[in-house]
Amino acid sequence: MKNTSNSTYKQPLIFVLLMSLAGFSLPVSAEFDMTGLYAGVQFSTTEDKFVRDSGSTVTNNRGHIKAKLGKAINDLVSIEGQFGMTTNSGATQGIATYGAYLRLGKDYGQYKPYGLIGFSGIYAYEDNVDNVSETSGSYGAGLEIFGSKDLAITFEYLRMIDKSVDGGDSTFDAFGAGFTYYFTEDKSYFNKNRNKIRSIRY
Repeated sequence: MKNTSNSTYKQPLIFVLLMSLAGFSLPVSAEFDMTGLYAGVQFSTTEDKFVRDSGSTVTNNRGHIKAKLGKAINDLVSIEGQFGMTTNSGATQGIATYGAYLRLGKDYGQYKPYGLIGFSGIYAYEDNVDNVSETSGSYGAGLEIFGSKDLAITFEYLRMIDKSVDGGDSTFDAFGAGFTYYFTEDKSYFNKNRNKIRSIRY
């Protein structure tokens, strides 16, 4: 696959970083039920590396955008699916990525660090070149910074592919930033009483 310019993904990453500094420093004070669905989008850089048995290395860096959809089972455990495409993808060439992961995280108020473990796959295609499909066990880590009860800036690293193939070792890493939205339910004492008053009044 052909290498692409870093400029294709620098601007989205810079935008996300500026948003996190400018508007996502507010504390989250109310009590919310975080068990439920969440969805997000992330802009990443990827490194596709192949280390031959002879010692030589082939590395490609690309922009990458992915979507995620997950379900929080309890305060610590979630299950999550992801699907993405490199930013150079089109009708004639590109790389599609997908995966399913178990996510373990701990909520510390405004901050939520987490780890990921599961499996990923990549599908690389290009005209007049044999298509490549790989799957592998995966692992990674991330950090969510909440600016409101249901919206967070997300920073995430994920090693999607890490396996030995014919002639060497192949890895595929993604690191980026994005947004995650939680479909939360307000469980605060104030809103519980306000809802009771409304039900009595009407």
